Amino acid sequence: MLTIRNITLFLTGLLYFSGELRAESVSSPAHSALPSSEFGIAYLLPTDQFLREELQEEPSASDSVLPPLLEQSLPSEELRLPPNAESLPDLKTLLRPRFDFSAEWEPESTGVEMISSDLNLKLPLYPVFGPPPPFLTATYSFTRINAPLDLDLPQDLHQFSLGMSWMRPLNEQWIIRTMLSGVFATDFQNTGSMAWQFRGGMFAIYRPNKQWDLAFGALATGQEDIPVLPVIGAVWQPSPSLKINLMLPNPRISFLLSDSSQRQQWAYFGAGMSGGNWAYNLRNGSPERLNYREWRLVVGWESTPSQTSRQFQSTGTSYVIEAGYVFGRKFELEHQAAEIKLDNTLLLHTGIQF
Repeated sequence: MLTIRNITLFLTGLLYFSGELRAESVSSPAHSALPSSEFGIAYLLPTDQFLREELQEEPSASDSVLPPLLEQSLPSEELRLPPNAESLPDLKTLLRPRFDFSAEWEPESTGVEMISSDLNLKLPLYPVFGPPPPFLTATYSFTRINAPLDLDLPQDLHQFSLGMSWMRPLNEQWIIRTMLSGVFATDFQNTGSMAWQFRGGMFAIYRPNKQWDLAFGALATGQEDIPVLPVIGAVWQPSPSLKINLMLPNPRISFLLSDSSQRQQWAYFGAGMSGGNWAYNLRNGSPERLNYREWRLVVGWESTPSQTSRQFQSTGTSYVIEAGYVFGRKFELEHQAAEIKLDNTLLLHTGIQF
């Protein structure tokens, strides 16, 4: 049930863990390069966590999308340098890793409560061909499903992923992004071939002018229900205070509330699809694969460091908190060809990036 105690435990755990992570991080000085505000859709292409934040990531004031089906965006580290840049960032700054932590809670509905958290590391590799460098990404995701025993659903689910992504500018208007990753998603009882997934994709980004970014390509998801996901969409920024993300299936409209010399504050309205895929064992020991899908409407607030005119990457910390309404929820058991539909519920999502 949606109780004050559950909300308190959720927020307390998140703040404690994010505080521990921040204490271990070290910020680096900014260096010259293109401002991240000039990269629009580069943030909107999927990275590694497919149905949760990869296809959801969206550009915040200085950073943000891609997607669970199109969502967590390419961070500002992946911005290219202009061909006429007079100086490059020093190697220490260029290779500085980035961390993301997020947590999500969907209160009980149809007897099912879901709690999840994600920790992501994005590590730049040596820029053999010049900036931006290839990125090594490592992610751990934990999902807890509190459900009645008669549904025979797993309780604790884990997902580990390791992959690489690279974005290269072809000229002033075209950018190509490629990615490849391996995923191990399991309840730690079913650890066979069903728990492994391999994903990859290639996207082209076209920028006809400073207001529009267009993207198209395809993503191999490694999942039986949606083996290939087409990527098509656009980002329109008619003014510095308004961003319209038309990237499907997670569109978003963002409004700049305030912009100081230190931070930008954004509000946004969005929609989209989310979910996951794991291998687990039924109570009788039979192997099974669980798919989860949902649709959501959200409203959120995001605080990001202000970007300087020639900043290579953000050196500060970004925060986000989001509330929403979740519908069209269902579990699918692949081998049993069974479906469990859930009632609509609410959503609380929060995260930190540094």
